[in-house]
Amino acid sequence: MKAILIALVGLSLSAPVFAADGDNTSEENVYASQLCHLVSTEKKTSDLDTYTAKMKSQLAASQSSSAMDKPEFNEETAQEVISAWMELGEDERAQLRHNQQQCEQTVMTQFQQQD
Repeated sequence: MKAILIALVGLSLSAPVFAADGDNTSEENVYASQLCHLVSTEKKTSDLDTYTAKMKSQLAASQSSSAMDKPEFNEETAQEVISAWMELGEDERAQLRHNQQQCEQTVMTQFQQQD
């Protein structure tokens, strides 16, 4: 019984750490998805500041009116995801503009390689 109690206490203490890490990955995925949606309509690559402003605006427009529901825009993480996109070659970016799922996967792979 003591071992079970100790195990439960240990799990409850470590859960916030796993949740926080999961939130970061989720946030990165959201930014990759937003970015891939943005680039699907463009003909040429924009710059870091333009993408950042568009993503920030897009996030603000998509959220409900309740301040409690609004996650804060993490500009640093968004710019890291955008940088991953910009590191890809122009030919690759042109192909990915037409396939959002592949775009998201490629951007996330490139993002993870930056670390």
